[in-house]
This record gives sequence, structure tokens and C-alpha cells, in this order.
Amino acid sequence: MKKAIWIKAPIMNTLPYFKKKFLVDKELVKAYLDISAMGFFEAKINGKQVTDSLFNPGWTSYHNRVQVRRFDILPLLKREDNEITVLLGEGWGGSRRMGWDSPTRPYFYPSLIFEITLMYADTSIETISSDTHVDVYSSRIVASSIYDGEIQDETLRVKYIAKAEGSFITTNYVEYEGEDIVEGERIYPLKIFTDNGGNRVVDFGQNFTGYVEVNFKGKRGEKISFTPGEVLDKNGVFYNKNYRSAKSFYSFTFTGRADTFKPKFSFMGGRYIKLIDYPDDIEKENFVGIMVHSNIERTGYFECGNTLINQLYHNIIYGQLSNYLDIPTDCPQRDERLGWLGDAEVFARAAEINFNVLKFFKKWLKDMALEQKDSGAIEGVVPKVPGLDVLVSCGWADACTIIPYEMYLAYNDTEVLVDTFPMMKKWISYILSRGPNKYLWLGDNHFGDWLALDALYGESVGATDLDYLASAFFAYSTSIVIKVGEVLKEDVSYYKDLYKNIKKEFIKKFFVDGLPIGEKAVIGKTKKKTCYTETALVIALYFNLYEDNKDKLLNALIELIDEADGRMTTGFLGTPFILHALSDNGRSDYAYKLLLQEKNPSWLFSVLHGATTMWEHYDGINDEGDFWSEAMNSFNHYAYGAVYDWIFSNTLGIKRLSAGYKKIAIDPIPCKELGFAKGSIKTKYGTIYSSWYYQGDALVFEIEIPKGIEAVFIDGSGNERKIVPGKNRFYREEEII
Repeated sequence: MKKAIWIKAPIMNTLPYFKKKFLVDKELVKAYLDISAMGFFEAKINGKQVTDSLFNPGWTSYHNRVQVRRFDILPLLKREDNEITVLLGEGWGGSRRMGWDSPTRPYFYPSLIFEITLMYADTSIETISSDTHVDVYSSRIVASSIYDGEIQDETLRVKYIAKAEGSFITTNYVEYEGEDIVEGERIYPLKIFTDNGGNRVVDFGQNFTGYVEVNFKGKRGEKISFTPGEVLDKNGVFYNKNYRSAKSFYSFTFTGRADTFKPKFSFMGGRYIKLIDYPDDIEKENFVGIMVHSNIERTGYFECGNTLINQLYHNIIYGQLSNYLDIPTDCPQRDERLGWLGDAEVFARAAEINFNVLKFFKKWLKDMALEQKDSGAIEGVVPKVPGLDVLVSCGWADACTIIPYEMYLAYNDTEVLVDTFPMMKKWISYILSRGPNKYLWLGDNHFGDWLALDALYGESVGATDLDYLASAFFAYSTSIVIKVGEVLKEDVSYYKDLYKNIKKEFIKKFFVDGLPIGEKAVIGKTKKKTCYTETALVIALYFNLYEDNKDKLLNALIELIDEADGRMTTGFLGTPFILHALSDNGRSDYAYKLLLQEKNPSWLFSVLHGATTMWEHYDGINDEGDFWSEAMNSFNHYAYGAVYDWIFSNTLGIKRLSAGYKKIAIDPIPCKELGFAKGSIKTKYGTIYSSWYYQGDALVFEIEIPKGIEAVFIDGSGNERKIVPGKNRFYREEEII
């Protein structure tokens, strides 16, 4: 955009409309619109929208770059007077609040830039650009905010305000890289009812991210207003105190005609809405919940004979859709909704099984690299929010190595490795600069095994020693740098030596007689940090940090599980790996024991308490119906949904042997309590399908492999049998679990 300048409204008493007329008096052969904003825009040419995608131009590291969207507008133009109109909202770029309040926000005043290019048949070219001659009008949207909701009044008159003013924006322009944000599933309410607190409540039956559409013919000037919530309290009363300072208030004023309302530039999270102002004759049929998320392609499916596990899988899918909205957020409802690295990192492998997330993550990873400090440090949130300084933590910042490598393994895309390899090496250099021992990461603060239940009840950081975790992830990220370097044919001899020394020092520092140092952690009671926790043992096993003593570590892990009454006590850093650590070392029986556990903490505890998405806490609601906390208690977090990675690769047995699933093994681990299992994943070569079921005393395995994939089936004796493309059936007489 060579001639265009950033513009803004002189005042914003409502959301502003920007209008500019232009004449087309010759034959056109091509016409396109380049447009971006600090905020959200909705652009129209002659009253017709240029795109159905939402919340444009997306969320990036705004100080470093902003995406410019290009749209073909030739079909929308007339050979006479034409008009471009753009509605501008706060969005992410111009919001007064990004997560928590701060005087250093917004990034920028809500601003707009656009340029229309007209290419005529006579080869001449004309441009129409945003400038201070653009007219600014009021709109019928009184207020709109991601966190606070939206107020629309269709009875208002649209008025001319003034000419646009120039806006001082300093950033770089890039082509649009992300997935479009779109409307997805439409959810028609389960019921409308009066709760035990006297509130009129609409129940959509599903916790989701998006907004509510209202269809109603009311009296002119009459209003409907509401606020969302995720759960009812133990007394059956609408509850949303866990939204903290996010008002999430929506209000629409009727015109007297048959009206259809939905927000333009705001989204909410919730299952319920509490009606505040409403006509007495409103019914559930007047509402539709509309899911909103990035337009990621569904690639994975799963079903089994256990209804609780099926509901868990459902919750994992809807948790991912709820939080994959341009960036991987932590939650969609409270005054946060930020790109937390830890959540994204632990769930990355499950994410790429469920949906094609390569494009989604490549965009976000570029912002991660831009946000990386000169020292190599990466804070726990990307994009960084002005005024919000976040800890540089192991397991969170290690997303810079783990996620790109997972994307490569899933899609055999080396570009993502080329783009991120400098960031990975810089991250390792940062860790090397920390503390007194070059080969260990000691002395810094971290989020640790976040929300583990082996510390005292009510604490957010688990009992696992922070130096232990930091040094373990130091080793893990270094091992990934080695693998990535080998893929890219880089010299990684330095990192190989570094990795050997890290492992040597790790064992020397944190182990005695083959076991981690410290007192055994006890669920809900451990006061001091220790290296003897479920998570510490899981990390040592899964990261292969103590290969010569795995049996001793495995037995210690099983002992801790038994002492916790057959439950896991792991948090964010241990939970994604615990079932793998067990099954990879011959104890799939204990992996299934944890998967099928119904007491808290477990995956099925929330399912039995009515969850339709994943909870932030295992005990977000306890057996007595009490909430964990108002301060941090989301019922739509996706991190613990990482368990599907294990279900996919063990219950279904689809094991990736090379990047992109070019080579695979099918090695299912059946379980009587599941009855049967079937599932699939769509790869670049086609769809892989695996299923098993019981037929009398026999186990039947039905497998379908597309052409282009080399596959083997692992029989009951551990022998490999080649699978040819197409449908295959195998039998086993023995039961595995």
C-alpha cells in the first residue's frame, strides 16, 4: 500500500463507519482491495461484504507486523459511482484490555488502512486509498469489546461525524498467513428454564466459543440483554464469577420488525446465557448458539464402546475448537484468552491428530520468533501483551522447540523447521546463560508442574522440584535441536556433546541409588518441593534421561500411583506423558487404570460431573459441588485433552514411524472395558483407519491403509506383518488388557 495512510475516527462514541466514494468509468479487468486494521474490520463494497471471515485481520505481534488482507472486488463493482464502507471495532489491536487491565494498552488507537487497485482494459491503473478525506459516520453499535460484549441499538440514527484523522502506526505489513476465522456449528438450545435463583436461563447443552444469535419480533425500543456462564452452582443457580472482570454483556434493541441480531466484533465462552432484559414471550427457538473458530480441517475421528471415554473425546474436540481462534488461547471466557505457550505445547500432538493445524501454527510460531528477546528468552504468552510481563518458564518457552518439531513429524513440512531453527538455538543459548552450572538450569522461577495435585490442596504449582523440571526440559529441547539439525543437514556435534553432559549432570544432581532425591510426594499434602513425584518419574522415563535404571523408576511410579489410590497427581508438565511412560515400559494395564479412573483427579471425573469441554482443573468442581476458585477456574481449557495422543497411538495403535505418516506401525492395545475402538486420521497420503472388537474369544482387527504408506501390523507376539494398501483383517486369540 504505497499511497494509503493509517486513519482513525476523531471520536468513538459508537463504533465508526468509514466511507469513501469512487467512480469507475472504464472497463475493468481486475480490482482488489488491500486492507488491515488495528482492531477488527468489516468491509463492504456497495453494501456487499468482501468476505465472510470474521475478526480480520487477525492477532499478530502488532509492534512487529500486521497482516494485510487482499480481496478480489471486481464482482462487486459497478460502472458508475461506487462506495467502500468499513466498520471498525477494537479487536485485539485496539483493545483497552488484553487479558488483564493495564495503563499501557491498547497497542494502538483503533485504526484502519486500505487501498483499492483498479486495473482497466486500457492498461491504466488507479488507486483509491485511505486518507484524511474519508468520511466517518456513527453506527448502531454503541459498544463492542472482546471481553465486555456488545451493545447494538437498531433504533439509532446513523450520523455524519467528521473527516478521518491520520493515525500514527509503526509496524510492518505482511501477507495474510493464518487460517480464516469462521462461523462453525450452529447449536440450538436444549431448553429455557428458571433456575433456583429465579434467573431466566437458556441452556445450549454444550460449552462453546462464539456468540448467540437472537431472532425475534419485539416492540420498538424493547431490549433483550444477557450474559453467558459455563456452569450452574451446586444449588442450581447460574454462575459466572469465574469470568472475573470480563463483563460479557450483550444487549440488542428491537426495531419493531422481525429482527436478527448477533455480535459483530465480540465473542464469548459458555454453555448458558442468563437473560437480563427480555420480552415475556421469548422462547428457546428465538436463540441459536454459533460456534466461532479458526477454519481448521477435521482430520481425526474416534469412537469406542465406553460412553464416558466417548464423552471425553467429545470434550477434547470441543475444547480445541473453542480455543483455536486465530491463536491457541488458554480459555475463551474470562478476562484472559491469551496465547499461553504451555497449553499449546502440551496439546500440540493431540491437536495435529484432530485437525490440520500446520498453517495455524506456522503463523503463530513466526510471532513467537519475533517476540523472542535478544537474550533468547521467550515469555509465556505469544503475542506479547503490553504491560503484561510473563515468566520465562521451562515447559512453556520450550514450545519453541517442541511445537515446530511436532508439526514436522505430523506433516513432513521442513519449512516450519527452517523458520524456527534459529529460534530454537537461541533458546538453548539463553538456558546456557542461566545459573552456576552450564549443563543444568538452576535457580530460576518457573510455572512448574502447573495445577498438579501433589502439593497442598489449593496451590497452583505442583510439588515437583523446579530445577529438576527446568534441567529436564533443557535436555529435551536440546535433543530436539539435534533432531531438527539432522533433518536440515546442519552440524549439530556441539549439541550432541551438550546433551550428553546435561544428562550426566542431571543424574548426578537429582538422583541417588537410581531414584530421584527428596521425600515421596503425597497427593494433596506435599509441603516442600521434591524430585520424588509422579511427574518427575514420568519425565525421566519419557525423556529417556536415565535409561539404565528404567525398571526401578517404573516401579517407583507405579508405587506412587498405588499410594494415590490408583490416581495420577500430575499437572501440565507430567500429564501429557504419564500414560506413554507406563505403556512404553510395559505397563499398559496401569495406563488404562488411569485413563478409566473416575475419582478425582482423573479425566473422567469432569465427564461424570457433566463436562462438555475440558476443565482447567481436575477439581474445578469437587464432589461436594464446590468450585476450586473464582480467580482461576475455567471449564473450557484444552491442555489435559493431550491424553488423546495416547489413545490414538495406543488404543488405536497408530504409531508414526516417519514424518508425515509415510511409515507407520499398527500396534493396538485393546481393553475389555472399552468393548471396541475405531478411529482414523487423514494424512497427505490418504486416511488411515484402525479398529478392533471382540468376537467370542478372538480379537478382530480391521485396518485400512491408503496407497503411498508403508505399514506393518504388530501381532500378539510382537512380530511384524506387512499391511498392503486397502482393507486388512487380523485376529488375535489373547486379550492384552
